[in-house]
Amino acid sequence: MNSLQYLLPVLLLLPIIINKLSGSSKKLSLGLAQFLGPFVFICFSILSYIDKSPIQLTIWNFSKYFSVGLKLDVLSGLIAATVSTIGIVVARYSIRFLEDDPKSEHFKKNLAFTLSFVFSMLLAPNLVLFSISWAGASYFLHKLLTHFSNRQGAIKAARQKFWINRLGDIFIIIAGGILLNVFKTLEFNTIFAMAENTFLMKDNYILLNTASIFLVLGAMTKSAQFPFHHWLPNTMETPTPVSAIMHAGIINAGGYLIIRMAPFLSSTPLALSLLAIIGSFTAFWATIVMFTQVNVKKNLAYSTIAQMGFMMLQCGLGAFSIATVHIIGHAFYKAYAFLSSGTATDFGRLNRYFPKQQITNKFRNSFLLGATSIVLVVGCLMYTGVNVLENPGVFILLIVLALAASQMILNSKDKFQAVLFASSIVLIYLGLTNFMTILLEGIVPANVLMPGIVGVVTVLISAGFFIALYLIQNSLDKISQTEVGKQIYVKALRGGF
Repeated sequence: MNSLQYLLPVLLLLPIIINKLSGSSKKLSLGLAQFLGPFVFICFSILSYIDKSPIQLTIWNFSKYFSVGLKLDVLSGLIAATVSTIGIVVARYSIRFLEDDPKSEHFKKNLAFTLSFVFSMLLAPNLVLFSISWAGASYFLHKLLTHFSNRQGAIKAARQKFWINRLGDIFIIIAGGILLNVFKTLEFNTIFAMAENTFLMKDNYILLNTASIFLVLGAMTKSAQFPFHHWLPNTMETPTPVSAIMHAGIINAGGYLIIRMAPFLSSTPLALSLLAIIGSFTAFWATIVMFTQVNVKKNLAYSTIAQMGFMMLQCGLGAFSIATVHIIGHAFYKAYAFLSSGTATDFGRLNRYFPKQQITNKFRNSFLLGATSIVLVVGCLMYTGVNVLENPGVFILLIVLALAASQMILNSKDKFQAVLFASSIVLIYLGLTNFMTILLEGIVPANVLMPGIVGVVTVLISAGFFIALYLIQNSLDKISQTEVGKQIYVKALRGGF
């Protein structure tokens, strides 16, 4: 384990090294990238799990406040393996996509630097290096977004993202200043250890809750949460590979920050409650807007905002392991969706000639099925002795799964097959989340208890948004015929404003 730490800088610079090699041998470079990147990150994650300690390299102890180095544990290793895999696919896609572009080499260089800064952010052992890497990834992503400099829409979206990210930097700097004032360090491990001191936390209750809120706000700007989302749906004129890597990897940075800081944030439930409520509202609102979008990439953009909202809700409810599964799954799905978005228009043209059979569900059936599913979920939890108010993450997750399974059944012709398929999806998802909980043991809290009025309000509001979304989705035909429904449609078509 001691010798492996010296390979961390190589992993950090791997995208840049591969990009340099691509000039002499494209086949060699792509083969190396496909094999080395994800494989080594996965191997290091396994070794870290077996050894029950991170693989860490300290290059220089700058001061007692922070050090310069790298740290890879199971969390950072799995996310880095995900980003590495998607980055290689995007790089290969870009070769053909930009083969006639005179600035294709410039694009590849910016993509390589973006990935390296993302790896640096994931492997950062303290908030200082995390923030510097965050800014570096943002800078090179800005260059990717403005690759087509003659497209005004892309330039406008890049400028919006630039200023929103700078606002996020300010939030993180303020939070870091408060943490430095209280803990006298910005090292993650030291902060987490000191956060277990209940007397220290009580004596600095207001300051530490303020720091947590600013961390939450910074994460929201990075993950395009309401009201910091404006730039994301406007990035339609950027190259498709940029959309893929941005939606699949970089947009998850806000969620990763929350998960990385989970041992500290779990001691400030007020900030987590705020994150849960904003995340659930973002998921609700972005899904409504997504229903109205006809542009394929714009539809995917609002889908990303909604998914990030759901992920932030999971973090806010203390279900950090579940949020990690969500980040990885969403990254692969959204990368595939963007890279194959061109075929959606071809399918749309062919679909005009297919026979149409629209499935309409009565509101009564939708309501009864959804209510029955939720009652079964709550009943199972009560039967197993789980206090739903003290385990809000598990409770909300099972409600969402129950409503999703109900939707699958409602939209299927073969109800029996739909029940089997929905049950399989639920079991697989629960299995993955339990497996991730085992992998992240000791890295993130297994569960954050939110008793009292804060927990009750958070659960009720979060559950209410998803129940309302389920009912609205199954009543769109009736809602669209009302005057209010038409006004909502017009506003949603414009992005909700």
